[in-house]
Amino acid sequence: MKTSCDIIKDLLPLYVDGVCSEGSRAAVDEHLKDCKSCAAELEALKSSWEIESVIEPEREDALSSQARFFKRRSAALGTVFAGVFMLPVLICLIVGLASGGLSWVMIVLAAMLIPASLVAVPLLAPENKALWTLGSFSVSLTVLLAVCCIYSGGSWFFTAAFASLFGISLFFAPFAVRAKPIAAKIPERKGLAVMLLDTGLYALMMLSIGLSNGLGAGYYSTAFSVSVPILAAVWGIFLTSRYAKAGGLLKTAIAFGIAAAAMLISDLVFGISDNSSYVYIEALGGRAELSSFTALAVICLLAGAVLALIGVLTSRKGRKAK
Repeated sequence: MKTSCDIIKDLLPLYVDGVCSEGSRAAVDEHLKDCKSCAAELEALKSSWEIESVIEPEREDALSSQARFFKRRSAALGTVFAGVFMLPVLICLIVGLASGGLSWVMIVLAAMLIPASLVAVPLLAPENKALWTLGSFSVSLTVLLAVCCIYSGGSWFFTAAFASLFGISLFFAPFAVRAKPIAAKIPERKGLAVMLLDTGLYALMMLSIGLSNGLGAGYYSTAFSVSVPILAAVWGIFLTSRYAKAGGLLKTAIAFGIAAAAMLISDLVFGISDNSSYVYIEALGGRAELSSFTALAVICLLAGAVLALIGVLTSRKGRKAK
């Protein structure tokens, strides 16, 4: 049976590229013997393929040359900005040497690292600019805090450093783990890595607050009673949303339940409600007194129960529809 022109024209691109099967190639060769239209189509494809093969190397060279140009331009701009940032430092150094005091010069030098990390580093970094900028900014901020603490004679460096790093990690770590160097090492554990980092920095921050200020056992007891339920709730919600095999409504219901449990533990076990406000509920001639934590926990439990019920009913309807 003679193959139609439509089928042959669909095969011609594969025929020209040499990737069609032997049977298809034989069918095309047989058809081209008697079909001038398809033969003309083949010649047009060959011409366009030859032009593309000539243009492709030139296009790659042009793109590579353009990329090298922008890299050189970025490096040049980065060098210029670095020089601009060094100018006030040199001026301060000369004035400090002349006046006999260098403490404030060191503070200015450390402070200039911050704008340099935000302006010069993105221009100088060849790739992963956001990651390099975030890392250099974190380091420069830590250096500035250390220098200020040293020359002010304070003992607050670790508290300020861990608090700052915890805040930076809280907002930027989810984006940092998506950068190629980090994502390649933890392709399936990005969320877990962020949670471990935030938890570690939070614990170090709370510990350094007590050590830096010389606080006693009362502080650590309060910090423990406040932190443990919150961290447990955050971890429970994270693990549920990330790994639980359930629908969105059921996951949300579980999250409400975990939050309610954390508030109840904080209230009933650790006594957080000692300094909190109270809610009074009057019904059926009686009056109930609930702390704000317990009242909020009850609301979360009711909301979770409603969402769980809706989720169960929705899943049943879905199974019946199938």
